[in-house]
Amino acid sequence: MVQKLLDFLQIDSEDRASALMLSELLKPHFDQAIEEFYATVQDFQINPFVTARTIPVLKERQKQHWLSLLHSRFDADFFASVGRIGVRHRDIQLNPMWYVAGYTRLKLAFIEIIIKSDLHVVTKGQLVKTLDKYIAIDMSLALSAYDAVILD
Repeated sequence: MVQKLLDFLQIDSEDRASALMLSELLKPHFDQAIEEFYATVQDFQINPFVTARTIPVLKERQKQHWLSLLHSRFDADFFASVGRIGVRHRDIQLNPMWYVAGYTRLKLAFIEIIIKSDLHVVTKGQLVKTLDKYIAIDMSLALSAYDAVILD
């Protein structure tokens, strides 16, 4: 199933190289982007499990997850991790609406970093395209762990 998803999204060697470039570009900005993300989650009271006590752990896990994703670690460990994330979100009854909206906030922050970079416009376009593909992989796998019980 996973290979079929990768094939469907046409993940190729150019995307894998772009993902590594994206990782290097975003790495210095992860802390700030993730900090702002969790501040917004708290402000909107989206997830009661996001507290001052849990945020440091969540931020580190988030950063490690992005690094793993952008290093194209499409192996059993990665897929198990994504599955655990989806199951955890389902178990705490995080509505998929907020999962998708939260992901979009991070994506927009990352696109802003890409746009502001000194890279050539064609390279920026390739990075955004790759970011979109990789987010689709991640969200598809995590959301597959959800079931109709939590949909309202």
